[in-house]
Amino acid sequence: MSFPRTPFLLLLALALLSACASQPPQPEPTDREQRHAERMERLLAWPGWSLTGRLGVNRGDEGGSGRLDWTYRADRSRLDFRGTLGQGAWRLDVTPEFARLELKDGTVREAPRVEDLVFDQTGWEAPVTALSWWVRGLAWPGGPVPTNRKLNEDGTLATLEQAGWRIDWTRYVEGVEGQLLPSRLQLTRADASIKLAISRWVRTPPPAAADTRGVSRDE
Repeated sequence: MSFPRTPFLLLLALALLSACASQPPQPEPTDREQRHAERMERLLAWPGWSLTGRLGVNRGDEGGSGRLDWTYRADRSRLDFRGTLGQGAWRLDVTPEFARLELKDGTVREAPRVEDLVFDQTGWEAPVTALSWWVRGLAWPGGPVPTNRKLNEDGTLATLEQAGWRIDWTRYVEGVEGQLLPSRLQLTRADASIKLAISRWVRTPPPAAADTRGVSRDE
């Protein structure tokens, strides 16, 4: 049975360097790559994470914005949205086996893969899986090889192109355990743009533990 498409775009859908004689030389690219590799290793060691922010989507005459709360573990991811994007509120649960979307009116949709679910509802091939990597300032390891990749002096990603999208990380904030985490990012392609402004990051513990460490920043 096919369902009517819901008119919303879900989840679409995360260092100014100066040079003068008084400053030390900028590190060589190999130094930046090393810092990036160390940062990635630390982030991949996290058992899970959550963020709070504002999501904005623009796709021609369609779009909207609102609050996004995203909780992620390797075995389950949940995104809660409230705002003016489509029907105004939805919850998306994703596991390796299935994806489940619940709308504000109680309507539920399911599919084996989250990309299939999004395509069924919007007709758009959205980079949902890739976003869980890009939002952390990491390239998507399951996708095409990135191109036009640039690193900041501290090893954080400044920009890259992957899976048909250009991703620009315009601001990072020092967060959990001193880790630099994105607070502003933008995704663009010919027919759409996605902006995410993150105000809070939390490193979530293993399920059996309790941890409330996080970082908060006024938007």
